Amino acid sequence: MADLHQDVPTKGQIQLRAYELYVQRGGGDGRDLEDWLAAERELRNQHSSGSGKSDRQGSSSTDRQEKPKAFAAVTNTKGR
Repeated sequence: MADLHQDVPTKGQIQLRAYELYVQRGGGDGRDLEDWLAAERELRNQHSSGSGKSDRQGSSSTDRQEKPKAFAAVTNTKGR
């Protein structure tokens, strides 16, 4: 039986890809939700088509950089 969650990217994968998009466009505040949604859409498409790297951890040097406060605010869902 197939795993129903196999096409759903993890929060960590989305967070990393959103940060990569943020860095690629040169940063700047106010587009964190746009980056998050674009990352989620990209990863869902990759997962559903079976192409691309599903485990992006360690795939980028940007994951070792400090993330901006605006990005942290979107990714912090505790208490919601």
